[in-house]
Amino acid sequence: MTKKQLPVTLKNIDTLLNKRLGHGFDRFERHFDGKINEAKEELRSEIKHLPTKEQYYAREDKTMGELKKIREELETTNDLYEKSSKRVDIIDQHLGIDTSVVF
Repeated sequence: MTKKQLPVTLKNIDTLLNKRLGHGFDRFERHFDGKINEAKEELRSEIKHLPTKEQYYAREDKTMGELKKIREELETTNDLYEKSSKRVDIIDQHLGIDTSVVF
């Protein structure tokens, strides 16, 4: 390393940027820091409306329980329908009528 060369450190980079850019870099940095802070605050205000993990999982458990119950009821209803349909078909055949086309 020669006399004019400086080691690459954050302090040296900051010094060099300040010399080259003057206070414009500080204004630029403050401006974007402000924008980043505004974005963080906006994100925090939006996030506060979201449920916690416990609330989310509790709601999902409830939803999945309801879905399971509906599927079981559907299976039972379908089974009863099939049994009733077979019975009606046997009666229709015995009576010689077709109730599937009534009305």
